Amino acid sequence: MKKVVPLSDIITFLGKELKAIYGNPEGINIHYLKDPQNVDEYTLDWVNPHRHDMQLIAGTSKAKAIIVGPGVEYTHTLKKQGKVILLVDNPKLAIAKVGNAFFVDKPHPGIHPTAIIHPDAVIGKDAFIGANATIGNCKIGDNVCICPNVVVNDNVMIGNDVIIKSGANLGFDGFGFERGEDGDLIKFPQLGSLIIRNKVEIGSSTCIDKGALSDTIIGEGTKINNLCHIAHNVIIGKNVVITAHVNISGSSIIEDNVWIAPNASLRGHQTIGKGAVIGMGAVVTKNIPAGETWIGNPARKLEKKQ
Repeated sequence: MKKVVPLSDIITFLGKELKAIYGNPEGINIHYLKDPQNVDEYTLDWVNPHRHDMQLIAGTSKAKAIIVGPGVEYTHTLKKQGKVILLVDNPKLAIAKVGNAFFVDKPHPGIHPTAIIHPDAVIGKDAFIGANATIGNCKIGDNVCICPNVVVNDNVMIGNDVIIKSGANLGFDGFGFERGEDGDLIKFPQLGSLIIRNKVEIGSSTCIDKGALSDTIIGEGTKINNLCHIAHNVIIGKNVVITAHVNISGSSIIEDNVWIAPNASLRGHQTIGKGAVIGMGAVVTKNIPAGETWIGNPARKLEKKQ
C-alpha cells in the first residue's frame, strides 16, 4: 500500500538531528524508501557518507528530498533542480529512524485465536501474539511482538518493546548432565528463569535456555539473529549484536556492546569484555578483554598493523 508522508512531518520527526535544511519542503510528499537503482521523485533518498562521490549522487538522484551528511554542498545545480537537502551527522541512522517510524508495517496488537496462552500468564498492553504461538505461565511487557509459532515456557520474563520472530524457543531446560558411578547420565536440575530486558530482538528458530540454579539474562537493546543457541546461565549485556548461527555455551558473560559475527562458537564459562568483536567462525576458548578483536580457530587476538 502506497504511503503519503509529507516531508514536513519527516522534518519534524528528525528534529534536532537536522543540522540544516536547504530548499523548500512545502508540498513535497514521500511515498516510500527505495534502493538506489529505483529512486524516483517520490522517494526519500540518502547518500552514504563513505562514498567518495557524494556530491555527484546528490546531483544525479531523481528524488526531490535527500538526506546527506557533511561534505555535500547545496550547489546552484541542486537549487535549480528544486531539491530539498536534509543535512544530518549520520544519514544511514536518520534514514533507519525515518523508515521505522513512517514506512515499516507493524502488526496490530492482538492475540491470534490459534495461540495457546497459559491462564496465569501476564501480558502487557498493545502486545501482538501470532498464530500457533504457545505462551506459558510467564510475564510479557508492553508493545511486545511475538510472531507465529514461537514457544515461550513458564517463568520467562519479557520486557517492553521486544520482538520475537517465528520459531524461537525460549526458556526451556538447558543441557546439563553429570555421569553417575555406573556411567549413566543424570540430569542437573534446571530451576532458573529466562529474563529478557526491554528492546531485545530475537531471530527465527533461535533457542535460549533458562538458567540452572541462576538465571539466563538478555540485556536491554541486544539483537540476536536467526538460528542461534544461547545456553543456560548466560548473561548478555546491553546492545550486544549476535549474528546468525552463533553458539554460546553455558555460564558465559557477554558484556555491553559486543559484536559476534556469524558461526562463532563460545566454549562456555568465559567473559567477553565490553566492546569486543568476535570474527566470523571464531572458536573462542579464552576470555576476551574489552575492546579487542579475536578471530580464527582457536580464536586469537587480531593484531593491528602499525
